[in-house]
Amino acid sequence: MPTVELTDKFIQAAKCLAGRKTDYFDTIVKGLVLRASSGGQRTWYAVYGPPAKRQWLKLGTYPEVPLGTDKGARQRAKDTRAKVGDGGDPLADKKALAASQTVADMVENYVARRASTKRSADEIARRLRKNVKDVIGDVKLAELHRRDLTKCIDAVKDRDAHVEANRVFEDLRAMVRWARGRGDLDENLVEGMAKPTETAERDRVLSADEIKTVWAGLPSADMRESTRRIVRLCLITAQRVGEISGMMVDELDLNAAVWTIPAARSKNKRGHAVPLSPMAVGIIRDQLADVKALAERKGRAVPAFVFPGPGARAPVTGASIPKAIKREELTKRGSTTTVGVAPWTPHDLRRSAATGMEELGISPFIVGHVLNHVSATKSTVTSRVYARYDYAREKREALELWADRLAGIVAGGAEVVSIGATRSAA
Repeated sequence: MPTVELTDKFIQAAKCLAGRKTDYFDTIVKGLVLRASSGGQRTWYAVYGPPAKRQWLKLGTYPEVPLGTDKGARQRAKDTRAKVGDGGDPLADKKALAASQTVADMVENYVARRASTKRSADEIARRLRKNVKDVIGDVKLAELHRRDLTKCIDAVKDRDAHVEANRVFEDLRAMVRWARGRGDLDENLVEGMAKPTETAERDRVLSADEIKTVWAGLPSADMRESTRRIVRLCLITAQRVGEISGMMVDELDLNAAVWTIPAARSKNKRGHAVPLSPMAVGIIRDQLADVKALAERKGRAVPAFVFPGPGARAPVTGASIPKAIKREELTKRGSTTTVGVAPWTPHDLRRSAATGMEELGISPFIVGHVLNHVSATKSTVTSRVYARYDYAREKREALELWADRLAGIVAGGAEVVSIGATRSAA
């Protein structure tokens, strides 16, 4: 049992010296132990009591629980010794808490303390509550087994919701790792579990005829007008459906025809300025006018959201749009269609817009900037640190050319003429 002054440098290099584990006792805080397992895991323990009845209280794993800080291993070990000095038994208290805590408690703790910091917090909370809490919520953490987690995943797969099953698995994996890191669980129950379903990457691109059919069919689709506008904006702006549905009024400068997506709402956590074509501006102005009119009829303040959800207390969620589109699926004689064409999703519209811009001769590099892909905007040290040009002019040209092309498709299928061909003729 080596005794050393634990430091971050030492901890990162600490290894099991022999057998299955090696315990390193800290010289700074009495009773603090770092256990290095043969599998590479590093776990904190607070050790107390006489040698014959020594108690080992697990404090968490490194680096989830750091060495220092007010919530780090050293402070936790000090708190443990203080409780023991006052006549308490922290290990017995932990066992009692584990015996009383349920999966439902773990879900709510994770949602409040960890998932709430993520951009997709609402969706994570929905999936965990529906697919985990509602299925095994009453299971005690002390009795939780891997088969319980499998039960949750299987229930989703049995609904043929394979993409949802993968996302629930990812949420479960993150939650269990978090719970183990803070000491709520003693082992990582998802270790070794395989992804439930291998899903092929979608490559659906709507043709010009399909775009025309969908556009013409939207007015009669059984969905809210605001949903129809979000669908159209997915195609016009080539932005993500979640970013469009969460659009805020203060993100818009319609006089300058620019929509600025803040880093906090962007998938890649990078702010993104989206030039708006006249077609896009028109749709947004119509939506804002309807929102204002409804607020006046209801006698309430105009919401800060461009696409408010029911009650106007929050924007509509990005997940609600694919569901609305899914409800339009119609199967007849073994063939399934959505608004008159083969099934499609909002992301397929984004992909179709990107493809349409490339067909017009717009550089894939510029299309990448329109899409706010990190691979295009921040792929090298030069672009991340030194190059500050925002390609606003090129993005506007690309989106306005695409809007013109889209207007031609909707009106009757205008011929595609690439930028290169136009410049050659000039």
